[in-house]
Amino acid sequence: MSESIIVYKANDHLEASSCLSNLIINEINKSKKNSFTIGLSGGSTPKITYSLLKNDIQDLSKIIFWTVDERWVPRDDEYSNQKMLNSIFADSTAKILEVEYSGLSAERDANKYASKLENNITNFDTVILGVGEDGHIASLFPDTVAVNDTENFYVSNEVNILSKWRVTATFKLLKEVDNVYLLVTGNNKKEILKSIMNNGNTSANKLINERKKTILITDQEI
Repeated sequence: MSESIIVYKANDHLEASSCLSNLIINEINKSKKNSFTIGLSGGSTPKITYSLLKNDIQDLSKIIFWTVDERWVPRDDEYSNQKMLNSIFADSTAKILEVEYSGLSAERDANKYASKLENNITNFDTVILGVGEDGHIASLFPDTVAVNDTENFYVSNEVNILSKWRVTATFKLLKEVDNVYLLVTGNNKKEILKSIMNNGNTSANKLINERKKTILITDQEI
C-alpha cells in the first residue's frame, strides 16, 4: 500500500458520499480565497455527494465547478456528463464551467475547454474522481493516447466506450490539484480496489504515484 494514500472507510455508499461531502466542505470553510474550485466527474457514483454539496455549502456563489471529463455527445444526450451535472447545479449560484459540444471536432472542443479553464481558474483546489473497474480515472482509459499526454491540461481521447470520443483532464492537470478524492464504492470495485492498494498498473495508481497525497473513500474492506 502506498504511503501517499489516505483511506476513509465507510459502511455503505451513502456514508461514503457524506464523508466526501464533509471533507470538501471543511476545505471550503478553511479557505480564505474569494473562490474555490471543484472538479466534478460523471457517472452515478458521485451523484449523492453532489446533491449534498449543493445543499450544504453555505455560499455556493464562491464555488467554481469544472467538468473532469465528458463524452463527446450533444448536451441533451442521455450519456452526457454535463447534462447530469447541470441537472444538479444549474439552479444554484455556483459558477459552472461547461464543456461545449460543437459537433465539429472533439479536439477543437477540448482545446476550447482548456482555454476556458485557463481563463477562469488560477488554482485547482479539489477534484472528485471515480475509478472504473479497469482502474481508469477521468477518461484516461488504459492504452489510449491521452494517458501519455504530458503537454496539455485537457485533451480529446478516442475510447469507443458509449461514445467514440471523450474530452478529459490529463494527468498533467490532475497532478496540479491540491486535493484529489477517489470515491470507490460497490462490490464490483473490490478487485480494482485491491489492485490500487497493491500499487497495480492502473491509471489511478499512475496519478497516486505522482502525488504526495491522494484521499480514498470506500465502503469496501481494504
